[in-house]
Amino acid sequence: MVRSSTSKGIQSVSKHQGHPYPLVRSGGLFLVLIGAGIIIDITLSGAFIVGAVFALISLMFAKVLSFGKPTRIQIIALAFAVILEIVLLMIMVNMLPAGMAIPIRLMWVLMIVGVHFLPMAVCFGPRFAIVGILCIVNALAGLILSNVSGDPFLLVDGALKVGFGVWLFKNP
Repeated sequence: MVRSSTSKGIQSVSKHQGHPYPLVRSGGLFLVLIGAGIIIDITLSGAFIVGAVFALISLMFAKVLSFGKPTRIQIIALAFAVILEIVLLMIMVNMLPAGMAIPIRLMWVLMIVGVHFLPMAVCFGPRFAIVGILCIVNALAGLILSNVSGDPFLLVDGALKVGFGVWLFKNP
């Protein structure tokens, strides 16, 4: 732990020095922006792209927001999660029939995103696993209730991401 002296000579310990999940705040910001993009997209067609672009831009601030350098295992887990998501999306595209309804496709995408959050918990902490599980459950509900509009499930997914993102960002 790093100790620093104040002007009165009192020693203080940095609250986040040696944080077990140094990238937790950047992960939180990413979730907030993606979730907000999903929610906005429900009302303004195409806004998800804006949220996705902002979320990708937020990655440029990862170093500024971090509490230090992630471990090698955390970097590997993050890379694995991204590769897993890409592979699962490719499988989904090849397995679902071409005429599959868009809301069903969206529920599968939400499920895949939830699944890829699970290994990200190694990098961002156990709350990422919780949001991943909740996203999976929400997507499963959307698939089971396929006769219901996909909008409520998209709103829940966006709200989960925003809520957990704020929690991760503000209470690392």
